[in-house]
Amino acid sequence: MTPRDPYILQRQLADLAMFEASVRTVLCGFHVAYPALATSQPDSDPEPTTARILVELCDELLVSIDELRRHVSAHLKSLQHPDQTAWPF
Repeated sequence: MTPRDPYILQRQLADLAMFEASVRTVLCGFHVAYPALATSQPDSDPEPTTARILVELCDELLVSIDELRRHVSAHLKSLQHPDQTAWPF
């Protein structure tokens, strides 16, 4: 359920931005710690393989965050500029 209060929606957008920054920081850490992640070579060592899986999950999480941000932004925009044809006169 999406809230109807614009302030709550703005807070959700701010929280999503903070969450995205955290995920991107984790991704940067993975790429610094495991430079081999940039190559698509299969590793026999389980540690880089696990890091590669976590990077893929972080990428999926970023896509989900972006989709949710678009949904919340569209809902916020509709509350700030309501469709006047929908108003009961």
